[in-house]
Order: sequence, then C-alpha cells, then structure tokens
Amino acid sequence: MEIKCGNQKLEAYPIESFVYEVVANGKKEFYQSAWDAFRSELHMKNVGAKIIKIPVMPMSDYEIKAEQLYFELGDQRDYPDVEEFKNDKPKITKSKPKITFSKIMDILAIVAWVICIATVLITLISNGR
Repeated sequence: MEIKCGNQKLEAYPIESFVYEVVANGKKEFYQSAWDAFRSELHMKNVGAKIIKIPVMPMSDYEIKAEQLYFELGDQRDYPDVEEFKNDKPKITKSKPKITFSKIMDILAIVAWVICIATVLITLISNGR
C-alpha cells in the first residue's frame, strides 16, 4: 500500500491487532506478523512448534495524539516500571551433588590411610636417630 507524505510516496503496511507467539522446546519468540512467525528459525527447525495468535489492543487515535502533545510540550511522562522482554534461553539449573554414605566412607578411608602413613613415617624418622 502506498501513502503520500509531503512530496514523497512511501510504502506502508497495515498493522494487525495480533501478536504471534512461536513456542517450541520451552522457548518463546514473538512476531508482529504470521508470516514472520512461520519463517522464524524456531518454527522452521522444530516440527512440534506451535504458533499462537494473541489479540492486542492498539492505541486509539486520541491516545496517539495525546502522547504526541505530551512529547511536544516536553512533559515527562510517569510510566509504571516495566521490564523489557528479553528473548534469552532459559537458564539451566545445576543439580546439587548428592552426598551418600558410601562417598563419606571412601573419604574417611583415604583420611585413615594418610594418618597411618604419616604415623609410620614419623616413627621411622624418630627411631632412625
């Protein structure tokens, strides 16, 4: 679709009131068009990937004009604290090592051997004088 802006003709595309979420292997990616979601690497590389269509509420013309007016007047808007979405891989948590009775007994056996060897060496050195 072409629109005229001043003396220029620009390409413009209608904005859908949906966001498309691609879900596979515990990962999520979001796209603004269904075609982009379909062509995404996550969808193309995973046979079981799902594309979910999520409706969103676009801003009304009144809200857009109000935001422009606030910006032109230099008013500092007080927005709530919102974190930006980061498309990171989920963190893999390491499991804690399990300490079993047999491991403790192995460590105690090694400590006993070290004590015995140290005792033998000390007695050999003291008897050698």
